[in-house]
Amino acid sequence: MRIHAALGAALAVLLACSGAAVAAQEAPGADLAERLGCFACHSVKGQGGNGAVSLDGVATRLSPRQLQLALTYPRQLHPRAKMPSYAYLPTAEQEALVHYLESFK
Repeated sequence: MRIHAALGAALAVLLACSGAAVAAQEAPGADLAERLGCFACHSVKGQGGNGAVSLDGVATRLSPRQLQLALTYPRQLHPRAKMPSYAYLPTAEQEALVHYLESFK
């Protein structure tokens, strides 16, 4: 009986961990931007860093394609940009970030 209880507990832990991994992979753009440290340099509504351009109104200045380019190859859009490339992110996370940035009109 103890073995069944131990196996049940182990299975519950494994399921909880796999659920957390899925949730992390499907993080919304706002949470992802926070995790990546975007707000160390960028600000939104006066909150965040001031070392780079504010994200307020970014969707009125850049098209979705330009937002994607700014995230993956920032120096192609702005040659002197100090922002790192996020081309390594999975496509779903890149899309989540673009969608998040599109909300700043």
